[in-house]
Amino acid sequence: MALQPRPRCDRLGGKPRALRARRPRAPARAASHGLVAGFLALLVAGAATAGGTLNRSSAAEPNSLDPHIATGGTASYILYDLFMGLTSFDADGRVIPGAAESWSVSADGLAYTFTLRPGLQWSDGSTLTSEDFLYSARRVVTPATASRFASFFYPVKNARHILRGELPPDALGVEAPDARTLIYRLESPAPYFLQNLASNVASPVPRKQIEALGRQWTRPGNMVSNGPFMLAEWVPNDRVTLVRNPRFFDAAGVSLERVNWYPSGNQATSLKRYLAGEIDILLNFPAEQLTALRRDIPAEVRIWPGLLLGYVLLNNRRPPFDDQRVRLALAMTLDREGIVAKIVTPGSPPAYAMTPPAIGNYDHPKPAYAGQPMAERIAEARRLLAAAGYGPERPLTFDLVYNTLEENRRLAVAMAAMWQAVGVRANLLNRDLIALNKGARTGDFDALLYSWFAPNDDPYTFLGLLETGNSSNYSGYGNPRYDAMLAAANALADPAARYAKLAEAEAMVLAEQPVVPVFFYVRRFLVKPHVSGFTENPRGLNLSRWLDVGK
Repeated sequence: MALQPRPRCDRLGGKPRALRARRPRAPARAASHGLVAGFLALLVAGAATAGGTLNRSSAAEPNSLDPHIATGGTASYILYDLFMGLTSFDADGRVIPGAAESWSVSADGLAYTFTLRPGLQWSDGSTLTSEDFLYSARRVVTPATASRFASFFYPVKNARHILRGELPPDALGVEAPDARTLIYRLESPAPYFLQNLASNVASPVPRKQIEALGRQWTRPGNMVSNGPFMLAEWVPNDRVTLVRNPRFFDAAGVSLERVNWYPSGNQATSLKRYLAGEIDILLNFPAEQLTALRRDIPAEVRIWPGLLLGYVLLNNRRPPFDDQRVRLALAMTLDREGIVAKIVTPGSPPAYAMTPPAIGNYDHPKPAYAGQPMAERIAEARRLLAAAGYGPERPLTFDLVYNTLEENRRLAVAMAAMWQAVGVRANLLNRDLIALNKGARTGDFDALLYSWFAPNDDPYTFLGLLETGNSSNYSGYGNPRYDAMLAAANALADPAARYAKLAEAEAMVLAEQPVVPVFFYVRRFLVKPHVSGFTENPRGLNLSRWLDVGK
């Protein structure tokens, strides 16, 4: 089903063009989409926040500030401010030394030896050693921790066996021979491993606080961290306030004294706050506002390709999605080109596969139907559904869950309309992000709009979402042949040969269609002119450590 063109607003919330030059004029009439006209506070939007304070937005309230437990982008940006692993990311998103000052890799790629920086401290002044990293790595792979991102440790010797409960956590291939040395031993070469170690899940956590306080260790006054900032205040559904950590090894290189993170599940509301000068960096804004934003404040709009997948998570554990024919019928019916043209940010590539175009030197496969006209795809979808036992007298019906963002609601409505063209009824259910993530994790869903923000630029990061037992495989799909193909690819030391094998595995799994890729996100930010250090890197990581505000 083709989407109808969406209405274009004539002004961004009625903001006059002259405000781009920061000169007061009478506001224009409000646009029909309902943003409040006037925005008189725009007159001060260009003024820098005093005292080295940066105000940032996050998508929603974080479900946790424990780097081993938190899920989704709502917490990850904040956690990069609070914690640091052995490696980290520079201002351009490249891997650099973090808590480790250096490392070496064995000739066979199976042993990584890290040397910690001298004199490392936790934010409370206690000494941070390799034992803290050893404890933390074992905690991640302990089944009771239930870390979604435990799969980042899959390359490490015995990690999979520990996560399956077959070995104890102390069997993990990590050693701390002395206070400043940590050794990781891998099952097979993993060229992306240093990137994984820069992710939040590889951060050290304070054993003493965790054992004494349990989950309360992440509260203000309790939290001990090792990153460039410390937790000062957490007011639920209002803000998370961080202050500079004077015991961070590079505290002198951190310009900001304070970072306020403002969560919001309403992009229109966050946009108003940005336009009023209350937020300096806005993560996401309503896609339908892009034309007006590019016209009225073009220098503040930042959009670029990223390592992000938007897809429909199908529950393969139960009917109807345990049937490949049903999954394939739903996948081939979606008009992805219409979706990216009318619903999501313009420039977002349609997704027929798992791996985004931002991954270079990789042969991105597509399913056979990708090149067929839509009329042929709809006819084939009807045939598949009929073969699976569904038709006019027994229509396929299921619940499609989406979170509270307006863009996701519009996306769900559009997909339901497209499926209706082949006799499928999708009942739309709204859940907030925390409830949605919990449902995905526990299998409490039929179909669910979901996304994956990759920690690295390796194809396996995306293909692992369908691997049996992978902690990020919420679909419940499992195929021993696919698992074997991934394992064979990851055992190859030659990068080109490995990528070719991974592409073969992806082509195979796309024929099974366990999930439905829909589009690849582009990064979407608004950044005030007085913020310096912001870069358009594929990871979308602009750590507060590298940012500054004009005085």
